[in-house]
Amino acid sequence: MDENIKAEVLSWIKLIATAFILAFAIKTFIFQIAFVKGPSMQPTLYQGQILIVSKFNYRIKNPKRGEIVVINDKVDNKDLIKRVIGEPNEEIEITDGSIYINGNALSPDYTDIPTYENGFKKSQTVDDEYFVLGDNRVESRDSRSETLGFVKRQNIIGKAVFRLWPLNKFGVLR
Repeated sequence: MDENIKAEVLSWIKLIATAFILAFAIKTFIFQIAFVKGPSMQPTLYQGQILIVSKFNYRIKNPKRGEIVVINDKVDNKDLIKRVIGEPNEEIEITDGSIYINGNALSPDYTDIPTYENGFKKSQTVDDEYFVLGDNRVESRDSRSETLGFVKRQNIIGKAVFRLWPLNKFGVLR
């Protein structure tokens, strides 16, 4: 084989290997794509929407109330999209259709419908736990559920920051 051809082939192999390494590093440490499945975040997010999830945000700071996060659900072994409502070391209570954090009504509550207990009893998060809810509280398996409960910090994959699809909703998430 001609030396020029060998050099060209080697150059392409290096380029492809570098691209794969960069793609792996970006997906592992910086961001990933998430697909909205189900109605639990309506009217904020709908089935079929595509989001960019920043993993980098939570490498330098912790999730905050109101942020939309992607969490790893160990029970069903899938990712869920929810909103952070309760942060570590807070007392969470749901009563008369409203959420109370340390005795104060949650404002804004990120939904237009009442929030029902669904069996959830007044509880306290600990150092690395978060209370998450879907914006569609009627159709959301969230921290009120015994099968999900409070979410450990290590199970929060990242912050949903941008909507890619559909194009008429393209933009930063709030």
